Amino acid sequence: MRIPPWIPKVIYIAYFLQIGGFLLCLPWFPFWENNHVLYAIPQLRPVVSNSYFKGAVLGLGLANILIGIHDIVHFRK
Repeated sequence: MRIPPWIPKVIYIAYFLQIGGFLLCLPWFPFWENNHVLYAIPQLRPVVSNSYFKGAVLGLGLANILIGIHDIVHFRK
């Protein structure tokens, strides 16, 4: 059975939109600053709680969403 050629494109687009949404929201959840990694390595806490770092993660999420939207617009090409 052959997979239609549009299915991998849809999976690719869904991947970028989901990762983008995840990275867009992740820095604002409470577990961002209270997790096992930060308890194991407390030197990371100032970096992770820095607003500029949160903004960089948010920017990566926004970039992923824009890539997904770009691929949706150019889906037929």
